[in-house]
Amino acid sequence: MTAYTIETWLRGKVDFDIPEEAIMAILFDNKVAAGIPATETSEKERDLCLADLLMWLSSSSVSSSGEMISDNGWTHQKSAKQVVDRNGLIKRAQALYAKWDSDKAKTAVGAKITFKPIY
Repeated sequence: MTAYTIETWLRGKVDFDIPEEAIMAILFDNKVAAGIPATETSEKERDLCLADLLMWLSSSSVSSSGEMISDNGWTHQKSAKQVVDRNGLIKRAQALYAKWDSDKAKTAVGAKITFKPIY
């Protein structure tokens, strides 16, 4: 039986295809070894990795368009996805950072937009 790795756990927490490089960078930044079973990581390690993943999603240009595959009458269509609730992702990440008193809680902020009159 294949181990349920930390990478698989992280991917299971979000509904997006995350590049392997992003997952590896998040694990590296949190000093978590790649390929280890999720059960061998602490709750803190999982939470902080997840918070980083949520921040990555909130600042990424993640979108995927629909794709249709057909073969001799059989068809399968993948739906289009796009990150919409960036502030919601940031708030979830902030809560996880705050839970573990991480310094990242102070820097986990969304983009501030200021409207100025143009005339």
